[in-house]
Amino acid sequence: MISLPEIAPRILSFLPAALAVLTLAVSGTAAADKDGSADTQESRFRLDALSVNVYGLAYHPDRETVHREHLDNEFNPGLGLHYELDNDAMSVTFTEVGTYRDSGSNWAKFASLGYQLKMGEHWRIGGAVAAFNSQTYNRGVTFLAMIPLVTYDLGRVQLNAVYFPKIGNYNEVAAFGFYATVPVGSWLR
Repeated sequence: MISLPEIAPRILSFLPAALAVLTLAVSGTAAADKDGSADTQESRFRLDALSVNVYGLAYHPDRETVHREHLDNEFNPGLGLHYELDNDAMSVTFTEVGTYRDSGSNWAKFASLGYQLKMGEHWRIGGAVAAFNSQTYNRGVTFLAMIPLVTYDLGRVQLNAVYFPKIGNYNEVAAFGFYATVPVGSWLR
């Protein structure tokens, strides 16, 4: 079992970099507004398009293999940032960056670009192309993967499910991942 003292420093080491990126984006937006060089609303950083991902759980259907290979860590804490590039009546385009404790108990880092179709008022179905790096996947070599993603949007929180398929040496066992997304705008209301 991973203890909070082990997790906190790793997650907190990621936060300064994320906050630096956000600070630069916000200060760039403020400077553009001040000198009038921002032409449109779309060219600016929008705080209401930013969310925090809280990673947490995994499920591995091949129980025997994950135990034998020591890939059975199903508590996957971590944090990430989610930014909606476009959100219209039919779809959402987004980018994410994050880190979490993966099934092999290593720290996985990723960056992705994704697209989801809206299916009714609450459901979104799509996927993301992600660059991953972890000692657990692909023997520690960074690689790209297509990750299916389903989201149920409750407004103040979104519940997400992803599927990591078994693909040769890249990912030796299939897994379902579950995490929550909390829009920053919901904190400001």
